[in-house]
Amino acid sequence: MIESRFIELMAKNMGKSATPEEIKELEEFFIRFPEYKKMQNFTDALTTEEKQPDTWMKKDLDKNLDQIWKEIRREEAIVAPIEEAKIRPLVFWKWAAAVLLVGVLAAFFFFAQKTDPSDRFAGSGMQNVYVPFGKIKELQLPDGTRVKLNAGSALIYPKVFSTKNRMVTLKGEGFFEVAKDANKPFLVHTDKVIIKVLGTAFNLKAYSTDKKIETILLSGKIQVELNDKPEKNIVMKPNEKLTLINKDAATEYQLEELPDLHKDEVAEIAWLNNKLVFTNECFDEVSKQIERRFDVKIVFENEALKKERISGVFKDESLEQALSFIKMTTPFKYRRDKGVIFLSLRSHIINQ
Repeated sequence: MIESRFIELMAKNMGKSATPEEIKELEEFFIRFPEYKKMQNFTDALTTEEKQPDTWMKKDLDKNLDQIWKEIRREEAIVAPIEEAKIRPLVFWKWAAAVLLVGVLAAFFFFAQKTDPSDRFAGSGMQNVYVPFGKIKELQLPDGTRVKLNAGSALIYPKVFSTKNRMVTLKGEGFFEVAKDANKPFLVHTDKVIIKVLGTAFNLKAYSTDKKIETILLSGKIQVELNDKPEKNIVMKPNEKLTLINKDAATEYQLEELPDLHKDEVAEIAWLNNKLVFTNECFDEVSKQIERRFDVKIVFENEALKKERISGVFKDESLEQALSFIKMTTPFKYRRDKGVIFLSLRSHIINQ
């Protein structure tokens, strides 16, 4: 049951007991089922600097709480004694989720009373823009900042920014052209980093399912703060690329200078022109970009195939054409079953 698994993952995540695999599963849940995101948005809002969840989220949570209680009562009524030991862990997490959400609602009233009235108004009416796989979306924020979101990305921002700053949350990849306002810094929150800018153009790639986070600065200046190293602030200059690699213990980073190229020639932002550019990248990482571009799921039937290196440029090619081009230099075959692409090594390669 989708709802039951979602409640279990939410409870573990809110209770800080979720494993890395469960957190990844929850993130993929939100990508595939964005309608569940409202509950997560509310809990995320309480952990931000503003702590300003809005009223419509609270109403949705009230409705979801009622549904949770009904589901718990229904399951308890039908659980047979012989199955009680198997079902009890799931019922426990449902109760835990409901109790935690009640606590969240109580926190809502607490923080609402402590917030400055003007900022409270600014935080109301949060916008959650989600871009499904196979799409790209452009939008303009209340301050005039322009954002272009890549497939499988989500941006959360208020209808009216606060009096102190302009804060947004990104999950996925976005290109920002930030409107200048020296008195109100622009902050982009992700799971691993916080980007602080005044007026600039940069690309931020921070998909939760990717092994690394990338930031490209084209103009202006930005400051990057690592969530696990808040004392470490990295200041970037134009034509610099920051790569952060997620490790079990900490986040490692590399700052490099890029050639002085025209915007259209920078490989890392080729997606702005509906292109896919791969330069000696492992097939595992390439497959994630193909999934987002063509709205498919890719399954590797051989682990060794994930490590194959891929190079190429694709723009107007179909999925089949792109895979055919990759096959010219990579020993694999594929079969398609509706929206799932199964990749496997060629038989003669396996037998070697």
